[in-house]
Amino acid sequence: MRRITLPLLSILFALTVFMNCAQSNSRSRRPVTSFQLDPQKKSYKLGIDINVNLQTKLKDGSIDQIEISVDGKHITTSKILTNSFIYKTTYFGVGKHIIKVTATKTDGVSGDNYEEIFVTSDRKPTQYTYQVVAVYPHDAARFTQGLEFHDNVLYEGTGQEKSSFIFQTELKTGKKTKEYKLEDQYFGEGITILNNKIFELTYKHQIGFIYDLNTFKLLNTWKYKSREGWGLTNDGHSLIMSDGTENVYFINPDTFQEERKIQVCNEYNIVKNINELEYIKGEIWANIWQTDNLVIIDPKTGKITGEVNLAGLSGSIVQSQEEQMDVLNGIAWNPITDKIYVTGKWWPKLFEIKLIQKDN
Repeated sequence: MRRITLPLLSILFALTVFMNCAQSNSRSRRPVTSFQLDPQKKSYKLGIDINVNLQTKLKDGSIDQIEISVDGKHITTSKILTNSFIYKTTYFGVGKHIIKVTATKTDGVSGDNYEEIFVTSDRKPTQYTYQVVAVYPHDAARFTQGLEFHDNVLYEGTGQEKSSFIFQTELKTGKKTKEYKLEDQYFGEGITILNNKIFELTYKHQIGFIYDLNTFKLLNTWKYKSREGWGLTNDGHSLIMSDGTENVYFINPDTFQEERKIQVCNEYNIVKNINELEYIKGEIWANIWQTDNLVIIDPKTGKITGEVNLAGLSGSIVQSQEEQMDVLNGIAWNPITDKIYVTGKWWPKLFEIKLIQKDN
C-alpha cells in the first residue's frame, strides 16, 4: 500500500483549509434590520400611535422583501431598506405585543429582529371597598378553588392532591348535599356550570373534567394548552379560563379550541396572577392570587374597569380560627338574588358582600 508522506499531508490540509475559507467567504450573509420606536418607550398608553423606523443593512446580494408583523399578524411588506410604518395601539389592544421585522434576500437568506412593547389601559379603574351583608359557615377543611351558584344552589370545587372534591352545598349551613372526589393524583382547580354540565380544571395536569350536573357522574375529559389551570367561569357561550398569568382564554365548550384571549391590564401595566373567575352581568370578576384584591375586567378588551379592596375580611375571622387560613379565593354571584359571595382557602366563613364605590 502506498503511504502518503508528511509533506503531502501538509499540502492536503492547507488545500482543505483554503477551500473551507473560500466557501465561508462565499456564503450568503443574513440581512440585518434594526428599528427604533418613536416615541422611544417600553410602555405606551392605548390610543398612542408609534412610528417604527426601519433600517436594513446588506453585506452582499439584494433584498427581495421586508415583512413587518405584530403578534404574528402581517402588517405590511416593502422592498425599501430604509422605511417606516405606524403601529396603531388601538388596533392591537392592551397587553404585551411583539413587533417582528423579517428581511429576506433574493437568494432566500433572511434575518429577523424583534421588539417587545407593552400597551396599558386608557382608563382608570373605579375603586371600591365593601360592606359585609351576611356571614355563613364554610368548611375550613376546604381548599377553595372554584365557587358558583346555579339555579339558586351553591357549588364548590376544592384543591390539593388526595383531597380535591366537587361539592353541592347548602348556603345557610355550609353542609354538603352532594360530592365527588377526584383521583388522588389530581389537584382540582376552578369550576363552572354550563349546559347542565360541570367543567373543572386541574392544576398542572393540563386536563379538565366534565361531570353531569345532576348526578356528578364523570362524563369526559378535555385537554388545554396552558401549563397550569387556575380559574374557570363562562358567559353562557364560552368557557373562560385563567392560568395564573395575565391571559384569560375563551374556549369553545364543545370542541375545546381556543376562540380568543385577552390580556388583563390596568393603566400602569399588565396584571398577572389572575385566579378565580366569576362572570357577573357582562363582566369578568377575578381575584388576584395572594392579595386581598378583586378586579373587574372588560371581557372584550382586557381592561380593568374596577378594583375592589377586600382588606380586613380575612382578619375579621382569623382570631377565631385555630387552623391555618390561606388566601382569598372564591367568588360566586347568585343571578336569582343578585347577591355576591366570597371566601378563601381553608376559611371557616363565607361572606355576602356589597360593593361601595370610593369617592374620587
